[in-house]
Amino acid sequence: MSYNNRIINNNYWYASEDEGVILDFDNQTIGTIQHDSIVSINIDFNKSKLSMKTDTLSVNFKVYKKDSIEIDFGRNMMHVFRPLNLDHKLSVNKSQINNFLFKNNFGKINDTIDVEFSDRYFFRDIEFEKTNKKNALINKSWNDEGYWYVKEIEQNFFLIFTLSQTSDQNIYQITSIDDCKLKFIQLQETEFRISKLIELNACD
Repeated sequence: MSYNNRIINNNYWYASEDEGVILDFDNQTIGTIQHDSIVSINIDFNKSKLSMKTDTLSVNFKVYKKDSIEIDFGRNMMHVFRPLNLDHKLSVNKSQINNFLFKNNFGKINDTIDVEFSDRYFFRDIEFEKTNKKNALINKSWNDEGYWYVKEIEQNFFLIFTLSQTSDQNIYQITSIDDCKLKFIQLQETEFRISKLIELNACD
């Protein structure tokens, strides 16, 4: 999955909110963490080339820091694909995790940011009539609204949220959940104010 992508040239415009592209090398498909739909691709390992079967897109990939790869899809952003550890399977479903998030009140994140995981839709998704709508994250400290959603991959669950309308995505892999706590490991944190967030606690 791509996250912590790199800006190619800081002097030019670049595309943000572009994390969470998922490459499945075994099944040769590509998708995104936000949507369930996938597209078939051709992966030529000898030529280090990826091409869409239904499109004219053809891009090269190369090794990045030994265990990852990078692909330039354009828009001045280098996508860095890092391997996912899918050994954190949980005996719950996405609805149970969603219910935990919007039915509980949590303390301020790092004693700084007061947020609410709302069960209503993110207003921009409603405005643009998107098919796959995200939930609204109410940022009471900033008087702003971001979004949140949960993604499941092979019984592994990921929590993605933003703290405002324009923030990049924070991505966490959920490792456990009980009546009080949802624990996770950081994949991508974009806000310095929530650095090293490891859990959401609903109990005193």
